[in-house]
Amino acid sequence: MRAFLIAFFLPLLLLAQERENRNLPIFESIPYFSISDSIDGWSYSRDGQWLSKENTIPVIGISRNKAFYEDNENALGIDNIKELKAYKIKYGTDTLICLVKVFQDGAYRYPNRRKGWKEYTSAYFWIVYYRDLRNALNYFNAQDSNEAYVLRIRSLEGRSLTNVNEEDILEEIKQTTIVKPEFDRNLVLTVQKGDDPLLLRFHLCSLHVVFNDVEGVPKNFTKQGRSLYGSVVLFDFLYFETDKAEFMKILDLDANFEKLLENKESPVFLKDQESASSVSDSLDGI
Repeated sequence: MRAFLIAFFLPLLLLAQERENRNLPIFESIPYFSISDSIDGWSYSRDGQWLSKENTIPVIGISRNKAFYEDNENALGIDNIKELKAYKIKYGTDTLICLVKVFQDGAYRYPNRRKGWKEYTSAYFWIVYYRDLRNALNYFNAQDSNEAYVLRIRSLEGRSLTNVNEEDILEEIKQTTIVKPEFDRNLVLTVQKGDDPLLLRFHLCSLHVVFNDVEGVPKNFTKQGRSLYGSVVLFDFLYFETDKAEFMKILDLDANFEKLLENKESPVFLKDQESASSVSDSLDGI
């Protein structure tokens, strides 16, 4: 009889085992890093001139052809950045980063007739491990060379957000994002020390881990039918440039700490262990 009861109840006990949920990403609401008006874009024109535009990499044409550069589509450049910002994410015991590139986009309502031009804001985002981003940039900073380096950082998610309100970008990411350990795209960050040691040349895009498939840029840039994004020769033709010290603040996870407390919001990670109890006390009364 005892053997019968054990055989009867054992499957029920197995079915009653505790269900375990996956971790969900917890985003901070305020970016800890942001740059915008300190970015310049550069490109090498067909007649051998380096051209620059604020926040925009100019399309490649003949430098004296003003009408070409003022064309609706061309005015947006090969690439442009309205703002580059990063949010901290707590994912279990891991620290992730959501890097968001906000850019100006546009299209014709009637493209065949080139009528009804409309501009709007779009964005692309990457979610990566903070440690991977830190290790990649530390490797670059340790190099005693002015060569360009292509840093391929494994992404856990990333995609385009087209025609969005800037204030809604984070909420849309939060509501639609699943952390994917087997995601098949990389954040590709190309960097180079500038002629001025205070400046940094950079470009970022999303590349498939196997195929030459590019995302995260308004326009592809090719030579002989192959994209140059993710190649060290890219900077022979185009790049963004900004203050190096400002860009490297992307590694300063505590930059928004005081702002979060001012807004009565709890940071996803404490600034340091010594401040844990005092911060917890201050948030308890909020």
